[in-house]
Amino acid sequence: MIVEVPIDATTGATMVRAPIREIELPDEAAIEQAAGAVKQLKGFLDGYPTTAPQVHLEGEGLTGVTLPAVALRPLVAVLDELANGDAVAVVPVHAELTSQQAADLLNVSRPYLIKLLDDERIPYRKVGNRRKIRLSHLLEYRRREEAGRREIADKLTREAERIGLEY
Repeated sequence: MIVEVPIDATTGATMVRAPIREIELPDEAAIEQAAGAVKQLKGFLDGYPTTAPQVHLEGEGLTGVTLPAVALRPLVAVLDELANGDAVAVVPVHAELTSQQAADLLNVSRPYLIKLLDDERIPYRKVGNRRKIRLSHLLEYRRREEAGRREIADKLTREAERIGLEY
């Protein structure tokens, strides 16, 4: 069974799918802790929008840990999802997916995905008779498609305003 986990697109993270056995749902205590951590970390990021290469964290029973700064925003995105009671899975961007996993991620049918692959709209490679699609290529395709939809919606809105339609 595959589980979908949405992650805030403004952070650069995205939704991923993972086998359910690898995902743990947060309990009420974890949800509250995650919500508090999100608030604190977002406050920190707002107050210190730095390009420092690392961030040092300290806490109860912790002598301190140093994280690369690039890990902080995705960490906030993960905590934000936990605070909403959602489970989270992390998948490397260079991971390769099967055509069914890719179709599920794009929320399209597998035959439609195969057409996109055959039309060379998404790069892939064949391993035997199977297609393997890099997650990064899927995310780039999805970004392009979403940008195109936003552009069309903006044009429609401008046209509606021009002719005086109210919505």
